Amino acid sequence: MSVSTIHILPDYLANQIAAGEVVQRPESVVKELVENAIDSGATSVSVVVREAGKKLIHVIDDGSGMSKDDLELCVVRHATSKISSDDDLHSIRTLGFRGEALASIAAVADVEIRTRRREEENGWTLQSHPAQVPEVKPSAVDGGSQVIVRNLFYQVPARKKFLKSDLTEFRHVSETMQRMALSRPDLRFTFHDADAMVFDVKPSDLKKRILEVLAIDAPRHLVHVMAQEGGISIEGYAGLPAVARQSRSGQFLFLNNRSIVSRSLGHAVSTAYEHLLDPGQHPVFVLHLVVDPHRVDVNVHPQKHEVKFEDEHAVYLIVQRAVTEALRKAEVIPSFLGDVQLAARPLQIMPGTGGSAPSLVNRLTGEILPAGSTWKNVPNYRSEHITSTQRQSVDELFRKQEESLGDVVHLGGQFVVTSSAEGMVVIDQHAAHERILFERIMRRLPQDAQKGQALLFSVKVNVSPSRSALLREYLDELSALGFRLEILSNGSVEVNAVPSDVRPGNEEVVLDEILQSLELEARMPRDRRREGVAAVFAAQQAMRRGDRLSGDEMRTLVKDLFACHVPHLTPTGKPTYIVISLDELVQRFA
Repeated sequence: MSVSTIHILPDYLANQIAAGEVVQRPESVVKELVENAIDSGATSVSVVVREAGKKLIHVIDDGSGMSKDDLELCVVRHATSKISSDDDLHSIRTLGFRGEALASIAAVADVEIRTRRREEENGWTLQSHPAQVPEVKPSAVDGGSQVIVRNLFYQVPARKKFLKSDLTEFRHVSETMQRMALSRPDLRFTFHDADAMVFDVKPSDLKKRILEVLAIDAPRHLVHVMAQEGGISIEGYAGLPAVARQSRSGQFLFLNNRSIVSRSLGHAVSTAYEHLLDPGQHPVFVLHLVVDPHRVDVNVHPQKHEVKFEDEHAVYLIVQRAVTEALRKAEVIPSFLGDVQLAARPLQIMPGTGGSAPSLVNRLTGEILPAGSTWKNVPNYRSEHITSTQRQSVDELFRKQEESLGDVVHLGGQFVVTSSAEGMVVIDQHAAHERILFERIMRRLPQDAQKGQALLFSVKVNVSPSRSALLREYLDELSALGFRLEILSNGSVEVNAVPSDVRPGNEEVVLDEILQSLELEARMPRDRRREGVAAVFAAQQAMRRGDRLSGDEMRTLVKDLFACHVPHLTPTGKPTYIVISLDELVQRFA
């Protein structure tokens, strides 16, 4: 007699296992419930969490609500109102569609749903507990739906112990609420952490919503991005270099109002900012793409963040071109050498995520290539992707790169004028030197900076109590520049070494100017202090407008500027040079 060791899992246990794909943390619950609220036609969505959502998640909407029959089915796996045929699955227009979210949540938490259809007088309330049959009762409730999730993972301790701290989990919830608010600026979103209001954003246009949600203080820091080509449209805003961040927390992509994650499209935006941002900085952008649902598959990941485009190359290129053109119109990207780097390095490494191997992206076609590819063995560098016009443009760019800058002239005591293949280049000597000094400082190794330029005799500087506190706060960053300071108890500072860029005899003046600038600056985040202090130092030490330069000094300035990683802008985002094109000069003499 054979003994069977294989058996069918009980429904409640199978549901808990399956729930792991959809409900990974409190943020997953918030995302699924808010998406359901939006799909219901809500104009207002309110979210309240307690203990980062571990104890309570309460989502309220004014959408269409549910009937009793729908309410009984909504917590059953694969019960959905959003698709009913194979064709529906290939043209998804709603945020939810699998019928898994509420069933998964009900498998790992206590769930209460209060709902009433707008056209009905009476409403209903459902009470659900894991491994128990849900109970539905009549209830006097407002129109729309309320979903209350309590004690997430309390019956799944193995899952609960892997949750992070409340601070970390709340950050994930907060980021999801930001994405939801940016996905639909026409809706009102209210978000509470227990009794504290996090934000309340009312219906507005996308630009105003971005300013509110991302706390950007000036509309001028955003440039409008818009393009339409081949059935693909894109609209949104990209931030100027001045609002770049040290992480990708300000980057948002939406496809047909759905928040998505796409390494290739994120890279497409980043290429538009090449040589505009310092290493480690990331641009801010909120971009909405609209693509025919038949040409994209959103059913490739349980979280529905990742999507697969029918023609990923085309989408990559339209995003790249649209952002580049927007920055050009805002005169952030100068025409001079604007595309040379793209032509010179068409293949660029794109780091892997989540332990995956890095890959290469062909920036001329948008194709994601396996690591190890080279320009010569890229099969798609052929006529099907590169037209004869494009090939001619690439050849022209290579020729432009090979042409050297012309001779130099000093103009007005503050400008260095030279020529290029595109016209006349006018360089602001102070701004250019500021950029050069900044990058020189940021490239220094810590051990080189710490040596500084030792003084034969220490210099004592008297400082006020407030400045003494400021020095203590920024002492590490000043030491990284090359200062060696000793803060004395009598209210003075002993300067024993200064950076090599400081001119002899200027030690006290330089320190005073840096302290003045730091006093005027808003409080710098800790992760930006080094570059912030370096930028202040570079601005103070850069050659002044009016300083006379010899021919060799001017040529060195030009050479050093265009060797910089970001030659176009000062660390604070001001232009270092302008180009007057040959066409403009011809028009002036017409």
